[in-house]
Amino acid sequence: MADPRFHTVVAFDGAEIHVEEDGAPDAPVTVVLAHGWTLSGRAWRAQAEALSRSEPSAEPAFARNTAPAASGEVRVLRYDQRGHGFSTQGGAWHEGVGGAGAARFGPGPSIDQLGRDLAAVLDQLVPAGPAVLAGHSMGGMAIMALAQQRPRLFGGKVAGVLLTNTSGGALDRLTLGFPELLAKPVRASLVKTMRGIAAKPGRADAVRARQATGTRLAVAQTRWLLFGRRAPRPAIVECNEIIKACPSATLAGFFPALMVHDKRAALTALGAAEVEVVAADRDRLTPLTHARRLAEAIPGARLTVVPGAGHMLPMERPQAVTALLNRLVAAAAARAENAA
Repeated sequence: MADPRFHTVVAFDGAEIHVEEDGAPDAPVTVVLAHGWTLSGRAWRAQAEALSRSEPSAEPAFARNTAPAASGEVRVLRYDQRGHGFSTQGGAWHEGVGGAGAARFGPGPSIDQLGRDLAAVLDQLVPAGPAVLAGHSMGGMAIMALAQQRPRLFGGKVAGVLLTNTSGGALDRLTLGFPELLAKPVRASLVKTMRGIAAKPGRADAVRARQATGTRLAVAQTRWLLFGRRAPRPAIVECNEIIKACPSATLAGFFPALMVHDKRAALTALGAAEVEVVAADRDRLTPLTHARRLAEAIPGARLTVVPGAGHMLPMERPQAVTALLNRLVAAAAARAENAA
């Protein structure tokens, strides 16, 4: 007998998108969680548990005046992006990144494909709204791609959007916090490494399979790149485990798409829904400046900055992210009641 908590959504090109469901199937509001590069739906575990259980999550001090969702009113869908977790790559894996970056990086999956995958999840599992979409890093980019492809969803079926640790574009100028003089060779080295992994993903898989996830060095490296200084060690170890499980073909395959990602022209469409933009002041991958640009470009968007945290806010500060999701869910439920 099939487990009703798990679904398989077939995307436009045959990719099988794995979806896990929590909460009441008949809840009036559905929250759809889209994870970032090299991660999986597991990265949203804390939010799925908090939103679907009977008690609302506690609110952090900086997120006060956030209205919690009423108990039992949330259905949560968290899915694995194509090539991640339990989802397959699909037939359009080598469709190409397109745009000006295609010649530089060559073929590979695109952010536009992720937007179409998200549309398939909504079409097949959320036939009626309201829905709240949350995207972390690359997951936020998937939401932007969806807004470009199907802008009428926003303000209709999609009542709310949370964008955390993400960017509308210009990631090819990433500095990782280094001065530009050092950042340029770091970027060049990163591109070279990704090309090497893409050329021989099997060899890269074998090397990565031997990497530790919980040693002092492994935790220190991930803390520096993805977390704040005071991030809990268990969250960092779990993050390392999720990344280690990501196939090397996926790791290298999506890198070009991230570098040429530019959805700044699509941001206005998001403003038809209620939008929360969340950033961390120690984020090395999508720095605070990117969040500010998003908040400025999306009409009516609210910006929340979490002090002392890094790129992995859903895992490092889960209550902060959940509190803002609760606010969006409460607003979506109120809108549905008023429209009834």
